[in-house]
Amino acid sequence: MTTLRPQPFERLLARALEELERERAIFDLPRRSFWDGSTGPDLSVRVHGESASTPLGPAAGPHTQMAQNLVLAWLAGARILELKTVQVLDRLEIPRPCIDAAHLGFNVEWSQELPLEVSAEQYVAAWHLIHVLRARGVNGAPPDRQDTLFDLSVGYDLAGIRSGSVARFLDALVDARARLARQRDRIPRGLRPAAEVEVPGRVASCVTLSTFHGCPAEEIERIVEHLFSRHGFHVVIKLNPTLLGYDAVDGLLHDRLGYAELRLDRGAFERDLQWDHALGLLTRLRDSAARAGRTLGIKFTNTLVVGNHRGRFRDPSMYLSGPPLHVIAMTLAERLTCALGGGLPVSFSGGIEAENFPEAVACGMAPVTTCTDLLRPTGYRRLPRYLRQLSESMAGVGARNLPEYVLARAGRPRSAAGDPAAVGAAAAYNLTVYAARLPDDPRYHSSGNPAPPPRGERHLSLFDCASCNACVVVCPNDAMFSIRTGTQSMDCVDLVVGAGGVEPRPARFTLAEEKQWAVFADYCNACGNCDSFCPESGGPDRAKPRFFGSKESFEAAAPGDGFLLEAEDGAMLARFEGRLHRLASSAHGVTFGDGLVSVELESDHSVRSAVSAGAPAGHVLPLARYHAMRVLRDAVLGRVNAVSVLVPAERRAGPRR
Repeated sequence: MTTLRPQPFERLLARALEELERERAIFDLPRRSFWDGSTGPDLSVRVHGESASTPLGPAAGPHTQMAQNLVLAWLAGARILELKTVQVLDRLEIPRPCIDAAHLGFNVEWSQELPLEVSAEQYVAAWHLIHVLRARGVNGAPPDRQDTLFDLSVGYDLAGIRSGSVARFLDALVDARARLARQRDRIPRGLRPAAEVEVPGRVASCVTLSTFHGCPAEEIERIVEHLFSRHGFHVVIKLNPTLLGYDAVDGLLHDRLGYAELRLDRGAFERDLQWDHALGLLTRLRDSAARAGRTLGIKFTNTLVVGNHRGRFRDPSMYLSGPPLHVIAMTLAERLTCALGGGLPVSFSGGIEAENFPEAVACGMAPVTTCTDLLRPTGYRRLPRYLRQLSESMAGVGARNLPEYVLARAGRPRSAAGDPAAVGAAAAYNLTVYAARLPDDPRYHSSGNPAPPPRGERHLSLFDCASCNACVVVCPNDAMFSIRTGTQSMDCVDLVVGAGGVEPRPARFTLAEEKQWAVFADYCNACGNCDSFCPESGGPDRAKPRFFGSKESFEAAAPGDGFLLEAEDGAMLARFEGRLHRLASSAHGVTFGDGLVSVELESDHSVRSAVSAGAPAGHVLPLARYHAMRVLRDAVLGRVNAVSVLVPAERRAGPRR
């Protein structure tokens, strides 16, 4: 079972500040990819009575589970962040791999993979760190142009949401003052001045309710009433594409868009919320929200259940996202909002990318969130383009702010920007026009989304590969990272145990590429997305050097191969083919061994002595493994990354043997 092990706030803060100073990056996102909102039109939007400086955000999913994910999205311009859905079952075993975004977008994910307490800690840590970075103006924009909102997401039934563990989670995000204080107290003394900023104690005031997995209408209604009365949240109901009806979805997916290979699950349409029930409960809940002094909104949509035709996952069903979902979700949004006569705030997620983001915003939707597009090269670096596209579209119609933009796109006078009813009517008109033309847009047809080319025959190994860097940018967790080793080519030996003791056998250690790629295993949940885009077989998350953040996680991964830098004494541990090896400094140079053969080496890497400790005849200790460990150690400690910050700065400085 893959176990995520997030890093605490104080370690993330230390890394972010050091990396920004030394590398001009934060969590491997280069500063040139930060969104600078200091110039251009006003992209701010009001959501549930609060302001966000852009309408863009990541959807609940792999990009919103750990603190560094959320910070990365914020750095790139997201200002309304939908946190990954939580539920009472917080020890799920999710099949691996669970993401396949190389073609359309498929997954077998569910809700959060972290215990609820850890999720709360990570969400508060992200909130805390964003406010520290916001106050420092790291992306060029003044703090008052960086208003940010967190949106919680919960599922999937009333009993779970009313449970003590989920209630405590929600309460922790309503009033996080005690948790923020504990995080502040753990900050190393030297970093405390950088973190002396005011951080609001309320992390979120809105909850998006995921109605996945057949949640019935009466259950949805009771959940929303509970969230209004017990927790005081604004509530957004995230609807399923099945609400459009089997025949309508089948007609769009197969007849209009041409995705003949996708098989719908008729049972999902029968189990999910039905049209008449939806109209009734939304009408009643709109009145309940008004009585409670809260806001009710709707979101389009969850992913769509389809048959597993690709064979990448173990489950017989999987969840579709990407281009075809965009057409289905927009069609549903237009039909339902017309049936309701407007009046409910609408947010959107489904096949959003830079090219259609301005269209969704013109339809009055906020936030507009994305997921599948961020799982493709170049990952989080795609987000600034969304905002540039919106800014350019606004400039094209002479709009200075989003209400003016909605009106101008509908051909209506911008002078009505202060009239919410006029802006709402223009948004509804834009949605009707946009939804009507989507099924004929070739960008969303099967022919416009061909399958990716077949993978090459080359198989990944520990070192050297195509050096495409795709694994780094498509990883939502910042688990993959690059290191600079330089090329290496040197004679070495294998130490072979024989009747007369340990004998050398000529060998060679070679690195053909200047850069190598590695994995911070504590951040890797084996989602498989890096493998989807790798031109070689074997999976970067499995084949490349896997570094662990603690002795606990290193040992838990046994007998799998991996590396651990021991901060206490500067030694390095490694497992090769399941056997433990250790590299450490000595009075004369270094010691290296695998528990059966131990060797002392001089500073020039020549063998000073070798001793067998009960090794059987024929046992081999390849010194290429020694060279691999020393090269990896020096390269990893030479840059700021998730591994190097675990080692005290004084142990990272200066030349290494």
